[in-house]
Amino acid sequence: MARRVHVPPEAVGNLIRQAYEAGGRYQWAREAWRNSEESGASIIRFGIEEQAAESQGVLRRTIMDNGSGMAPDDLLVFLSSFGGGGKPIGVDGNFGQGFKSSVLPWNPYGVVVISYTEDEPEGYMVWIRREGDSYTFREWDVYSEEDGSYLGRQDVVPPYEDEEHGCHWGHVRPDWMTTGTIMVLLGASDKSDTWMGDPEPARNESVDGLIRYLNGRLMEVPERHGKRVETTVVDLYRKGSTDRRETKDKTVPLPDGGSMVWRPRRVYGMRHYIPSTPLTGEVVVDEHGTIAEWFYVAEPEPPVKGTNDYIEQHPVVVVDYQGEAYHADHSKSRYRQFGITDEIKGRTWVILRPPVFSDSRPTEWGVLTQASRHILMAKGGAELPWDEWGDAFFEAFPEPLKRALDSARAESNSRSDGTMGKNLTRILDRLNSRFKASRVMSSTAGRILGVPAGVAVAGTRSREGARASGGPAGGSKRGTESKRILLPKRSGGAAGTAAVMRGGYPAFHWESFDPTDPNEAKLLAWYAQNETKDVDGVEHRGVVHLNSAHPVFQQEFNYWAENVWPKATSDNVRHLVQRVYGEEAVAHVVHAQSLNGTLVGRTEAGEAVAIGREDVSELLSPQALSAALLGLVNVEQRILTQGGGLFGSRANTQ
Repeated sequence: MARRVHVPPEAVGNLIRQAYEAGGRYQWAREAWRNSEESGASIIRFGIEEQAAESQGVLRRTIMDNGSGMAPDDLLVFLSSFGGGGKPIGVDGNFGQGFKSSVLPWNPYGVVVISYTEDEPEGYMVWIRREGDSYTFREWDVYSEEDGSYLGRQDVVPPYEDEEHGCHWGHVRPDWMTTGTIMVLLGASDKSDTWMGDPEPARNESVDGLIRYLNGRLMEVPERHGKRVETTVVDLYRKGSTDRRETKDKTVPLPDGGSMVWRPRRVYGMRHYIPSTPLTGEVVVDEHGTIAEWFYVAEPEPPVKGTNDYIEQHPVVVVDYQGEAYHADHSKSRYRQFGITDEIKGRTWVILRPPVFSDSRPTEWGVLTQASRHILMAKGGAELPWDEWGDAFFEAFPEPLKRALDSARAESNSRSDGTMGKNLTRILDRLNSRFKASRVMSSTAGRILGVPAGVAVAGTRSREGARASGGPAGGSKRGTESKRILLPKRSGGAAGTAAVMRGGYPAFHWESFDPTDPNEAKLLAWYAQNETKDVDGVEHRGVVHLNSAHPVFQQEFNYWAENVWPKATSDNVRHLVQRVYGEEAVAHVVHAQSLNGTLVGRTEAGEAVAIGREDVSELLSPQALSAALLGLVNVEQRILTQGGGLFGSRANTQ
């Protein structure tokens, strides 16, 4: 008989710990909720065990449901099989490790699971705990009810009176449960409070955080028998610390003479908190049928329903995977990938719904979740195609959203530098002339086959009434023709020809990056390709954002204003420094974008090798662009030369 692969028992503890570390905050709650929902429950409650609270003052978190329950043997399988649990295992289904790996590491004293089924209405319980580096089931001495004879030790027993732990395990069952399952989290000792969640300081869990997590993780609480699955989280507060009516919530006395009020708080899911708005629609953002559903909430309505006690107070870009929210992000960089800029970012929701990769359709593209169920990846282990999705959304930018953006920009009354267009045109012309023969452009009469590089550029031939689509970095006069850069490929479906094309240029914008966001505060600059800005009647596709608060730029501003031209107005000096650095940043972007489609060689098989879109993206990453702005001697010379004409020479100002 062939030898089978197995996991040694002594390795299970390490596997559980690794899976726990790979998961995120409140992962245990997600796993418990999903198990309950899949059991057919119409009620799921994250409660607190009342008996031990009243008798010992110990506050233990419980998770209970009125699903189908588990038979005694199934209880053991559910908790003892790492990679099992009685449900099918597949990339688009259960991995069989979630609840165990997310809850056991921070409950070494144990987790008690009590379950009731139609065949076992009185229920059975198990207690799993950590012993050394492994997990084992607690065993009890069992005696015959008839004659009291010793029957041995068993690890599955009926719920019993447990004076040591201050409760009768059979009385934990609420009145609304006939069949179902109860999980009691015991923490690190018999006196541990677990109602706040995982005590690991780095996770910083709380009841408010748990409710926000569930509302932000579940896209929408599903219906069962025509009603939403009733999901509640019980919160506690000391009696007398609030003006809430005593008749509304349950009060439990404590051994110290005080009392705690049990406050049930309902979970609805993210969609519940998106206000109803007529400004909504859908955009298909890839060839696989991924849909981007968007919502814009206009003034004066708040962009998020509900308070911070229930949901984070900002819209997000999020991926909906099998009814759960992944990669929820409200950062500027994520929104700007879709062309949604700061003016409307705080009022716009975007929900992406890509196809789910399935074992039953192995050749079709889709997304799947990592084993920890913390992040998503695309078929083959690739990252999600955010750039592709963002570009497609921008190319088909919804007209109602565009009107909202134009209106918001009009209200902001922002002014641009009138000299920027002329200066950047000069830079563009200088750079583009070096790359005229290297780019393959789409052409119906072309003989070079290729695939689109994902960038539209403005052609040299005018077309009456046409709207410019922008270049690789974007700017172009209105009324020009749009073509696309191709990457040469023998199997490509688009025809092209070598052509002289004008590339366009982005705008630049100075701002203070968020000092509380480490992903932004450390950067000197970053490039938003799908952002537009109107300068002197030219619509620029792409904006280079520069961090005016960064110490490198602050030192530059101070040096030129205090040491070189101290008698000049500091604002004018600062404006000069910002303009020259902005032009330099734009030059880097234009230069990099001009390389898109550049032929750099040929393989041994004779196929053309070209710089592609991903290569350009790496050159224009925030880190690469920030590094490119360090130590620029030529910029210092340009500032000195241009400033001399404006403010006089250094010698004349001292």
